[in-house]
Amino acid sequence: MTNTNRTPCEKFSRSMGFIRPVSNFNVGKYSEFCERKTFTETNSLTTGARHCELMKKAA
Repeated sequence: MTNTNRTPCEKFSRSMGFIRPVSNFNVGKYSEFCERKTFTETNSLTTGARHCELMKKAA
């Protein structure tokens, strides 16, 4: 049995040091929020060959 009545999930974001619901953002802040990129570990500098290359240059 599936429940077709779902409760909407509220998104929160840290904006200028405060955690606020995205639904309270003005048009400009919401546009900026939509353009943000999500951090993923595979894209970080601490993984993979790029990290090793940078560490060799730093030594």
